[in-house]
Amino acid sequence: MKHLPCLLALLSLSGLAACATDHPPPMYCPPVRVLEAGQVLDAFLPGRSDVAAQITEARITGVAGSCTLEKKKGLLVVKFQAGFTASDGPADRGAPLTLPYFVSISQGEDIVSKNAYSITLTFDGNESEASAVSKPITVELPNQRLSTRTDILVSFQLTPAELAYAAAHPAGP
Repeated sequence: MKHLPCLLALLSLSGLAACATDHPPPMYCPPVRVLEAGQVLDAFLPGRSDVAAQITEARITGVAGSCTLEKKKGLLVVKFQAGFTASDGPADRGAPLTLPYFVSISQGEDIVSKNAYSITLTFDGNESEASAVSKPITVELPNQRLSTRTDILVSFQLTPAELAYAAAHPAGP
């Protein structure tokens, strides 16, 4: 009985040691954002940019997802989806729109990878706006401090004419 305090102290210390080894490793999740320069797509009939020739004004409304750690491989698994809206322009007349977009992974000024996707938006009945959410996208990265300096960016794939139009007509909020 006189060894009970020592035994309790030993047990409490071993409990603390066990807790210290159970801490999960830090996660270095990168941000997932919409690239501002490619957030809005104004599409027109070829060679025109007047209101009557507008097919759509589409917007990437945001991204949402999660970042988890796959401990066995030491990888971050970033899963997200992007939201989109589009207007039915006079030149579209309610036809479904399939719009190109991409997801890039960059570190500073260097683009590490870029994958192309498309999203189809369908106008119901006489609706003048449509919205859709992308299929889930998964990106795996090493769980290293460098990953916090990695950007995952979502953007419309704009043609040179669409880029020029966007530069001349900056989108509002």
